[in-house]
Amino acid sequence: MSSPPHAPKKRQYAAGETQVYYGSAEGQYPADTPNIHQPADTGTSLTPQHVDLMTYPPDPRDLYAPPPEIRLPSGLSVLIDPTETHTALSYQSSTLNAVPRTQALLSNSKLPLGLVISPHRTLADGEEAVPVVQDGLIPRCQRCKAYMNPYVQFLDGDSRSVTTISIAPSHFWRCSLCGLSDNDTPRTLEWSRRYEQPRYTRVELNHSVVDFLATPEYVRGAPQSPAYVFLLDVSQGAINSGMFHTAIRTIAENLDNIPNEQLRTKVAIICYDVSLYFFSMNPRDGFEMLVVSDLEEIYLPRPDDLLVNLSEFRRPVEALLSRLPTIFGDSTHTSGGATGPALYGALALLAGIGGKIVVISASVSALGEGALDMTKNAHWHDTQKEPDSDKSASAFYHAFALSCIKSCVSVDMFLAGDRYRGVATLTLIPHYTSGQVFYYPGFNAAVHEDAIKFAVELGRLIVMPVMLEAEMRVRCSWGLSVKSMHGNFFVQASDRVVMPAVPLDQSYAVEFQFEETLTEPVVVFQTALLHTTSSGERRIRVINLALPTTSLVSDVFASADALAIVTLLAKQTVQRSSVLSLEDRREKLFWRVADVCTAYMATNQTQMRASELQLLLPANLKMLPILVLGVFKKIVIHLNTEMALHDVRAYARVVLASAATQDLIRYIYPNIYSLHNMPPDVGFVGSEGALVMPTSLPLTSTWWEAHGLYLIDDGQIIYLVVARDAVPRLINDVFGVEDYRALQGGKVDLPEVDTAISQRIRSIIGKIRERKGCVHYPSVCVVKDDASFGSPDIRSAAAQTLIHDRVDGLRLGYRQFLVKIYGK
Repeated sequence: MSSPPHAPKKRQYAAGETQVYYGSAEGQYPADTPNIHQPADTGTSLTPQHVDLMTYPPDPRDLYAPPPEIRLPSGLSVLIDPTETHTALSYQSSTLNAVPRTQALLSNSKLPLGLVISPHRTLADGEEAVPVVQDGLIPRCQRCKAYMNPYVQFLDGDSRSVTTISIAPSHFWRCSLCGLSDNDTPRTLEWSRRYEQPRYTRVELNHSVVDFLATPEYVRGAPQSPAYVFLLDVSQGAINSGMFHTAIRTIAENLDNIPNEQLRTKVAIICYDVSLYFFSMNPRDGFEMLVVSDLEEIYLPRPDDLLVNLSEFRRPVEALLSRLPTIFGDSTHTSGGATGPALYGALALLAGIGGKIVVISASVSALGEGALDMTKNAHWHDTQKEPDSDKSASAFYHAFALSCIKSCVSVDMFLAGDRYRGVATLTLIPHYTSGQVFYYPGFNAAVHEDAIKFAVELGRLIVMPVMLEAEMRVRCSWGLSVKSMHGNFFVQASDRVVMPAVPLDQSYAVEFQFEETLTEPVVVFQTALLHTTSSGERRIRVINLALPTTSLVSDVFASADALAIVTLLAKQTVQRSSVLSLEDRREKLFWRVADVCTAYMATNQTQMRASELQLLLPANLKMLPILVLGVFKKIVIHLNTEMALHDVRAYARVVLASAATQDLIRYIYPNIYSLHNMPPDVGFVGSEGALVMPTSLPLTSTWWEAHGLYLIDDGQIIYLVVARDAVPRLINDVFGVEDYRALQGGKVDLPEVDTAISQRIRSIIGKIRERKGCVHYPSVCVVKDDASFGSPDIRSAAAQTLIHDRVDGLRLGYRQFLVKIYGK
């Protein structure tokens, strides 16, 4: 909506007041808080800027500050434009932007050295696509096999000295990772006589991120074609909840948008309850349903025409989707579904070609292989332990995931249900096959917010361009090596992982360790991702990042990136391979923060006063404790002992393991907006053509007004929290009901009330939902201040990082967290 020429006066929604006001933002922050419209001080200088956490209130604006500046040594012969470093950081960011030269120095700082990698991300508005080298020339180091990059040095053929840019050709180049100087420079790279341009104009020497069009030695066979097998649960739970009907309607609506550039995309549909239902398709005769009731030995009844070309078989596919509601409209099977056998049936279809299985299920896996032991699960009451995975079933799903990896098959899951679903066990498959997971507790398609959220997220996943049959390897300068890798993939070696598919906007974490002392002034990290595009091209995406080295612990602290550190720690904490209990993981996470604070204070003892309670960190790390507290609270949810909450907890860890940095930070530290006193320009399209959003408030109840209306956005759900003293006029203008008592809590479809504030709030919600690069579509949930926070409607609200003292499930506030750290 556009702003009127003169913004009208807005009502002051305060108890006992009826006067109008101009909605000024002045006075919303204390006098000592920086200007509300300016970013907070980032502390990117390598000069220490201390912050006393005991007196510093966390400011959400600091989350949007740039990371500490990367300062490469002056005079270093690099060919890259300095602005390209920002591009590299959007694909690959480091926890430390100045690398310590020794293991002792790193140990003294207690900070992790690692990367957060997002190799396949949504481009920002106006951002250019990754450039492609198409001439087939892919120079690599003879020793470490690193790809040529902007940080290599060209050497004179006789003296091996570094050359400057000139038309005189050099014969060798020095690897920026291992230092080998005997790499031959291809003549075609040295000089282009036709255009009379030096080699430095080549793409790979001027860009930190580049795609090489793969040559035959990188191709094992024909490039993989996109293939989708939709595995639909048709048990009574799926039918009655409306999930089945919503799914087939969404699939039908998105057939035109499925990646199919070369008209090679294949699709198949399998339904299951106590049996498996395959559908044979014929361009002339339509489709035929084939039933397999034997769950012990799964076979394909007619393998040649079950998985068909979407373009050639479009009519029978559409006919099948339109008939499915009639075929399975009266399902009476309530005992759960044969999820394990159905998965093996889908894998059999894709075994020879690879592809993607999309599981849509609303019932527990109860039949055949992979059935969950509900008798054992019923005795899991202690939420401090980790009973989340059914060990008898997890062995099956782990083995199935390995079979998928061998066949280059990725699995995505959409799970729903009122009761325990075994999310932790089922999601073993998406974890190892680089798939995605969506969970809808208490799903009911009759609730508009449930139906639209599921439909949008399923639609976004179906049309998402993915990288297929991918292998990712991380290389680094000599003296360092890969210690561990964390994320949704299968680890093939310490520095190499396999991903049947690479979804958009997922991130992966890598931690490094020292092998020997670093002697070079710069270290280089290089990530290479061999993959097939949706259009059938085999490419190698190479991401390069150069960082300076340092011998000063103060430089290490001043260069630390808090967001990258939290992302790495979160993915480490929820890793599948950990043998620690959840409580042990939380305690280990707490100690990491306590150790960092202790180490920094030990290096700055002159700043301490014995008479004062101080807890110092550099300015660039001042948000680290509050963000770790967010992860701390997401790992274990203390609401009650219902088994369904094990699924909520397991899904929280799935999000932490896979989300990109910005999505992860929003999940653990949600945005909170005050809606009852918005400035007059908020909610309207501004001069730059974008909707003006409110300013995010700190996550503390001291900012809350008893008569307020607040919006909380964690990327998964939008909460509208209504204070108990909210005036009736505000409630009527926004929700269209008389007063607080008439307002219903829970998931709502926000009504289109003909008031200015209603239109502005709906515009803000629309902006959040259309956030670029986010597959999730947050539903709206109304939370009343006096609600029972353990109720099913707002159970997830109680699991938020820090919404309100009365909505905090763990009862551990930020101040108490700091005092606990100080005591350690």
